[in-house]
Amino acid sequence: MTDDDRPRQKKSWREIDKMRDRGGSSRRDQKDRESFERSTGYTKYKTNLERLFSGGAPLPEHLRAKAGDSDEERDEERKKLFAIEDPKAFYAAATEYLKTNEMPADPRLLDRLLGHPDEATVEKALGRLEELHKAGTLKPPPALRDRLASVEIETGDPKIRRRAAELRKALR
Repeated sequence: MTDDDRPRQKKSWREIDKMRDRGGSSRRDQKDRESFERSTGYTKYKTNLERLFSGGAPLPEHLRAKAGDSDEERDEERKKLFAIEDPKAFYAAATEYLKTNEMPADPRLLDRLLGHPDEATVEKALGRLEELHKAGTLKPPPALRDRLASVEIETGDPKIRRRAAELRKALR
C-alpha cells in the first residue's frame, strides 16, 4: 500500500493557525509590549487619561472646541436649580431653565420636576425618566416611586397617569 492510498486526516484551520502561533514571536511581542508599558511616555499618557476621566484635569484645547464650554456652565445652572428649596421658586426657575436647556438627565432633578404645576413639563420629565430607565442608566432617588404615585393621583391626563403607573411598577 502506497502513501497515496492511505486515508490522510486533514488538519483544520484552527490546527494550522495553532502551528503558526507556536513560533517565538509571541514572546518577542510580549517583551516589546512590556518595554513599551515601562516607557515614560506611556506612563504619562496613562496618568493624564486617568486624571481626565476622573475629572481632575480640564479638557485639552482641541477637544474643548468640539465639546463646547457650555457644558460646565450648564452643570452649574443645573446645580443652582437643584439647590432651590422653595417649591414655587424652584418651579419658576425650572421653567426658565427649560426654556434655554433640554430636559436634564439628573434623576433627582427629574423627580422634583414631576411635581411641577405645568402638565407639559411633568410629561417631559416623565418621558426623560422613561428614556433613562430603558437605557438602564436610571438610578432612582428614594422618593421617586412615591412621587410617581402622587402624579398618578393628581394629574388630570389619563395618559400621564398610565405612564407614571407603568414606570412606578417597573422600578420595583
